[in-house]
Amino acid sequence: MLGHPSASMTLDVYAGLFGDDLDEAVANRLDEAVAARDAD
Repeated sequence: MLGHPSASMTLDVYAGLFGDDLDEAVANRLDEAVAARDAD
């Protein structure tokens, strides 16, 4: 949590640093991970 007392404070402080496409990129990577897991 980078030294903050809560995860929400960390997100409040740093959320503006990431572009709007971050949510889509994370979702895509999670989908890929689940697909790879299910393929095994």
